[in-house]
Amino acid sequence: MIVRIGTRGSALARAQTEEAAALLRAKGYRTEIVVVRTRGDSDLLSPLSEIGRGAFTDVFAEMLRRGEIDLAVHSAKDLPTDESRDGFFCLPRADARDALVCVSGREINRVGTGSPRRAAAIKKLYPAADVLPVRGNVDTRIQKLLAGEFDALVLAAAGLDRLHISDSRLTVVRLSVKDCVPAACQGIIAVEGALGGRIHDESAGRAARIERACQRALGGDCTGGIGCYFDGTTLYAQREGRVSALPYAGEETIARLAEELS
Repeated sequence: MIVRIGTRGSALARAQTEEAAALLRAKGYRTEIVVVRTRGDSDLLSPLSEIGRGAFTDVFAEMLRRGEIDLAVHSAKDLPTDESRDGFFCLPRADARDALVCVSGREINRVGTGSPRRAAAIKKLYPAADVLPVRGNVDTRIQKLLAGEFDALVLAAAGLDRLHISDSRLTVVRLSVKDCVPAACQGIIAVEGALGGRIHDESAGRAARIERACQRALGGDCTGGIGCYFDGTTLYAQREGRVSALPYAGEETIARLAEELS
């Protein structure tokens, strides 16, 4: 059987898809990669807060329904937060933290990020710095950094690791989850489609379910300053720069965090 796997065309999307494909091949499946250009890839000018989370994933849901692909692979944090998209499978989680990528020796005055969540955290960590919007894939953003448009960027550590980013001109500082609570599901690769169950990691799946429920309770998506992160015992939440954390004991924990950060 040949499993058709839909993905975006960026280097990171392809790297994530290859992780899923390798796991499937290890179970005896043959794989075919189907590269799709999404609405979010076509619009590089509008901020993410305007185009919305589904800009990168909705086309794949339609292709799955029409039988044009068997699986779709995404960064789980890109999936819309509504419960109708909860039925995905997960690969083992990578580093969930955010990372500050700086030009070595350069003073940090201008920090690039397209995320209100990251912007709120940076304003607390570097109150004198200007936080500026940036779009594009990881390589494009780093080229803008090296060209002098920014002094630093905030990027997902998992993306840097999966792309094996290494440059002697750059310094990478991984931010504590207490300083910058990751986006819900950050570092998790989501696989949509029934065959994803063959390569599902339940630990990552449990974290994803808890974090997405927390995100909904806080009323946020990628367009708001919301962060939710479960480390296996403690649930961290961030809303517009305010951070709270509680030992996780089920839905009541989520309700308490939502109340604290309301």
